[in-house]
Amino acid sequence: MSRRRKAPRGNPAASSESTSGGSDADRRSRPRPRLIGGGRILAEANPRAGDDPKSNPKLLVYALLGTTVFLFCYLHLLALPQMTQFTGGFSMPDALLTGYDVSDIERLRSVMDEDALGQLNFVHKTAGILFPVSFFLTAWAVVGLMMREGVVRWLLLAAAGLFTAMDIAENFLIDQILSAETVDAGTVNTTSALTVSSWLLFAVVGSLLIIAVIMAMVRRSVERTARPL
Repeated sequence: MSRRRKAPRGNPAASSESTSGGSDADRRSRPRPRLIGGGRILAEANPRAGDDPKSNPKLLVYALLGTTVFLFCYLHLLALPQMTQFTGGFSMPDALLTGYDVSDIERLRSVMDEDALGQLNFVHKTAGILFPVSFFLTAWAVVGLMMREGVVRWLLLAAAGLFTAMDIAENFLIDQILSAETVDAGTVNTTSALTVSSWLLFAVVGSLLIIAVIMAMVRRSVERTARPL
């Protein structure tokens, strides 16, 4: 007499799923194999990996921008205005946006002693160099990370470099004409032209950099909004 094979108890579908590797929910919960090549791995594994603040290169722009603003405030709103205590209220040539002439320099020379000249020289060699260099680095970061390809961004970077060179040269020339034995009118006129030109360049380039940063932030916000979940 032949024996009949007993059918397994329970749901046959469940037993077949257990033998084939688990239920649909279990298979969905398992990590999918990552495709190799093409740069799709990062996008498929973590589509918002570029939004990680710790890996965002634009943080460099914000850090440099904050440093530049701090140095500007320290130099032109604190250090140079404090120099008026040594000059009887007369402003430093750096702060004269419309320029100066020989009479202005002679008036400063008559009220500034060795201590005042040494203090101004120290300001020029510290914050007077750090500020324009920081401004150029900020422009370089904005141009490289926040502006699209084009001739305008290279012109902007060249203008920032020109401002840096002019501002540093102006500082050394101011120290020279204030400490020289005699005042040379040609040197004074050249220094005054550098002062006026550097302020104009700073205003134009600084405004364009701020506009570029704002536009990049707006563009990034729009792209985030339009990105599918």
